[in-house]
Amino acid sequence: MTNIVTPEVRLLAHTKIDEKAISEWMSIQDASTDAETLLTMAGRNCYRSFHRPNSKTYDDADYLRRTLGDQGHWSIAEHATATLYFTGVSRAFLAELTRHRHLSFSVESQRFINANDTSIVLPPAVRNAPAQLQEDYRLTAEEAVVDYIIMQRQLDNLPKKQRNEAARGLLPNCAETRMVVTGNLRAWHEVIERRTQPDADAEMQEVMRLAKDQLHTVSPIIFPKENN
Repeated sequence: MTNIVTPEVRLLAHTKIDEKAISEWMSIQDASTDAETLLTMAGRNCYRSFHRPNSKTYDDADYLRRTLGDQGHWSIAEHATATLYFTGVSRAFLAELTRHRHLSFSVESQRFINANDTSIVLPPAVRNAPAQLQEDYRLTAEEAVVDYIIMQRQLDNLPKKQRNEAARGLLPNCAETRMVVTGNLRAWHEVIERRTQPDADAEMQEVMRLAKDQLHTVSPIIFPKENN
């Protein structure tokens, strides 16, 4: 029986600053994350305003809201990065996300990994449908996986990689994949803003909201919690 999985996103890594180095030029505020401190220094470097001359933007939070939000100077957000690990997402999701070419990807390979025990991802519309429709979807996907296994056996005279690359075309778009993705904070912000719109792909909307939750710890200013 084919296993059904649901999307998960985990923060693997993000920018860390050298506090001693930055402190030579600018005081570090306790309320700011490492990423927000770095962005603030990058922005203030442009005007040599490390001494924070404007009381309205003295706090990093106010400075970043003005610089990024009001003025649209997002280039400073390219200095900080974050790496996320996506599991329980579909190959269809992969096709959507890789359109954003300013991100860097390391994706589980169907050429090197035998997919006999692959899991499937139910699209949100199916996951929210009656149980019988969910089961029909699972069985249909499972048939494709069985066809993949049969083809693997029929090609057993070939090396493993060649068998996999020939048979993988039979796997469904709902087959699970896993990927490590790195991007700067400007890139992540742009992807999340575009892919959480009502007309975006439903799985993308769901997973990008999970990504935003993870990135909130990197920069609450850029990735605020959504109001429920």
